[in-house]
Amino acid sequence: MKNIFRFIKNLILFRLEYLPCFKRKFEYFGEKSMIHYPLMISNFKDISIGNNTTILANSRIQIFNYLTGDKAKVTIGNNCYFGFHLSILAGGSISIGNDVLIASNVLITSENHGIDPESSIPYMNQNLECKDVVIGDGCWIGEKASILSGVTIGEKSIVGANSVVTKSIPPFSIVAGSPAKIIKKYNFENHRWEKI
Repeated sequence: MKNIFRFIKNLILFRLEYLPCFKRKFEYFGEKSMIHYPLMISNFKDISIGNNTTILANSRIQIFNYLTGDKAKVTIGNNCYFGFHLSILAGGSISIGNDVLIASNVLITSENHGIDPESSIPYMNQNLECKDVVIGDGCWIGEKASILSGVTIGEKSIVGANSVVTKSIPPFSIVAGSPAKIIKKYNFENHRWEKI
């Protein structure tokens, strides 16, 4: 009896991602995909997750349509792997392609608080400024990186650890720093990464 109770407790507390009732909350939740508990999710119906995608524990996906009046969505492709403590904060839509690798403690945000110092309204209550974010297929986002609103990261680009990406990145580039700058691009004629 103890073993049955332990199994049920484990299923409920740590493995809800396997249950059909959990998956039905999303706009789409692909086969062999899972999100590990604990997690924080809002607006399930505006989130699509492709097939064979894993999001590790202590992550959050929040969509702020109730604040913006917009219809932002979060779309995640197939065969992605996201580390612990992922934060996706969507005022505008966020689209993540297929085969994307994201390390732990990464922030992806398509919103920012208003920053009018002359307003009597505190920054946290000022209107959100929202711009869509796109992360292309095959990208690799390093540990503790931040991807800010309005950014497009081109196909198979790499974002170095601790980088803050404030501007769009062309495909097949490596960026690093705060703010992130291109340090290498892939040369298809020479078949190697070359310093910029």
